[in-house]
Amino acid sequence: TDREDEGEDLVEALAERIDRLKVAVKDAPRPRVAAIEWFDPVFTAGHWTPQLVELAGGEDVLGHPGEPSEQTTWEVVAAAQPEVVLAIPCGYRAARSREEAERFAEQLAGTGAARVIALDASGSFSRPGPRLVDGLETLAHALHPDLVPETPGEVLEVAVPARR
Repeated sequence: TDREDEGEDLVEALAERIDRLKVAVKDAPRPRVAAIEWFDPVFTAGHWTPQLVELAGGEDVLGHPGEPSEQTTWEVVAAAQPEVVLAIPCGYRAARSREEAERFAEQLAGTGAARVIALDASGSFSRPGPRLVDGLETLAHALHPDLVPETPGEVLEVAVPARR
């Protein structure tokens, strides 16, 4: 495209944003995170999402960096003992992600997670590209709002019933 200089500038700017986040969350406690890419059947997020969770200061308890998303069961999600569940159904924006998560509130409550968070999967997680850094910043804010006070994206809490 004859835009090599612009491309190099973009890569440098994105790398600087990632480095700032890594420094910000370096010594933070790392919550256990289950990233759910689909609800029925339940799929855990793979590909680059586990790496984003790690960079954002979390520990992905089900995904494997570079591996495909994987179908699993709600029992397996619960057995992983997540503290946070990310509702990032493939292709959905934050509001729709929350709606989908609310449809599965009972199953999400059964995971034992303290928080369920809906994010913009479509714009920030489902497609490779520069907007993944927006997703990373949003996720870091969701996990560590005291350390990453600003976010380019929406972080929507999902109300789930208390565990019985």
